[in-house]
Amino acid sequence: MNAFGFATVVGIALYSAVAVAQDAATPGVTPPETSSSNAPASTTKSQWPCEQTERPEISIGSVWQGPDPESASETWRDNEAVATLVEQIAPRRMPQDEAVAAIHRFAAGYGQDRSTVLTAVFAGLFETMNDERSQIIRGIKHFNNRQDSLSERIQEGWKQMDALDPSSADPKVVEQRIGLQQTIDWDSKVFDDRERLLPVICQQPSVIEQRLFALARAIQEDLNAPQ
Repeated sequence: MNAFGFATVVGIALYSAVAVAQDAATPGVTPPETSSSNAPASTTKSQWPCEQTERPEISIGSVWQGPDPESASETWRDNEAVATLVEQIAPRRMPQDEAVAAIHRFAAGYGQDRSTVLTAVFAGLFETMNDERSQIIRGIKHFNNRQDSLSERIQEGWKQMDALDPSSADPKVVEQRIGLQQTIDWDSKVFDDRERLLPVICQQPSVIEQRLFALARAIQEDLNAPQ
């Protein structure tokens, strides 16, 4: 899957998680039948549901070996050409090879001030992409909190079912059990559907970091190239 595909999938995944959770709470929805045996167990979970280790921020040293970008981090937006390039190549909708090529074309237009300008490009990319990555991490935690809440609701539904006599012929009891079973089945389907999105979502912080590393490497190649 290319970079645009990853971005599209994660966008749909995060949006769907919110939309489906809202649908699950909507009265009058007729749920499809699912096996109640798939209901999640009630367990205490951390805020971070991914197998990958949570790292809230990208370390500059892990992606950059060029000049110190600290001063450029305050001024890169002042250079219109730099800001335009960052806006163009940071988003994953631009394929990575095209972004690298854009960096090389940009660098070819600079001589003595190449180091200053390219360091500013890196500073802009680092800030922009690190911010995007942080937003996704917050989204993953929000996604996980919704899953925890849904799991608790499913367990509460089973408790209410257990409190009703399954052999009762009372129409009110029968109606309550049918309604609870429908809600449990629907919530379980929502939970399982959203869990299937999680592996793709969890990859996104690493995808962004890998892209930043590749773009930083391209910048450093131009920094080291003869002028």
